[in-house]
Amino acid sequence: MTRDDREGEDPRRHTHYGGKETTMYERMRGAAFGAPALAVCSILAISPALAADFPAGTYAVKQAPYTVTFEGKGQFHVQQGKTLEVSGTYSVKGDEVQLTDQSGPWACTKAGEQTGTYAWKYESGALTFSKVADKCEDRVKSLVNLAWERQK
Repeated sequence: MTRDDREGEDPRRHTHYGGKETTMYERMRGAAFGAPALAVCSILAISPALAADFPAGTYAVKQAPYTVTFEGKGQFHVQQGKTLEVSGTYSVKGDEVQLTDQSGPWACTKAGEQTGTYAWKYESGALTFSKVADKCEDRVKSLVNLAWERQK
């Protein structure tokens, strides 16, 4: 169909490959739905990658005589020298890590204190934490405002 053949037709209407006529509004509405859906799918695809990037390993700070080890299978433990002080589990969702103490003399075992949530950041070989929600003040004092250096 040439431009001359279309004279007299409604210029707001357009025929798609399937032969169905649509208006500009209908095409824009379809695009408006597709873009947010694509953005949501992209975010969901990235989230597991962020969790997978949590840097498992053993960390120490100069200000404290203990180490924290995050094993790749969701287990963590705190040791002072060779003595196990706390063991528990952790899970990561994006830039937050949730720590749940299970046992040990330093473990937070009172009701409502077992689990704490922290934002984490790993830069230049240092792991840092900031409190999101945690009722165990000893754990908060032991983790935040410190740069945990990865041990080799």
